[in-house]
Amino acid sequence: MKRPMPYDIVASLAGHDEGKLFMVIDCQADRLLLCDGKGRSLAGPKKKSPKHVRLIRQSNIPPKTDKDIRTTLAQAVAQTAAKEGELLGER
Repeated sequence: MKRPMPYDIVASLAGHDEGKLFMVIDCQADRLLLCDGKGRSLAGPKKKSPKHVRLIRQSNIPPKTDKDIRTTLAQAVAQTAAKEGELLGER
């Protein structure tokens, strides 16, 4: 599986935040720095192992504010829901 890069959208697979979407802010040697724009802001990113996240969508647009992150994550949720609906035969 491809390792997430900065500004990609990932889903947490483990921990108390399991199932939650985050944006990767930075990649360190063995950790990713993740933000969701609300509980984890740009000023206080969460450190998480790359093996505990799943890549949802690639992006290359750097966020300027926490609101940019929240907007991008909301769009990712909407697109993921639409794709799942198409797979289930809904329109």
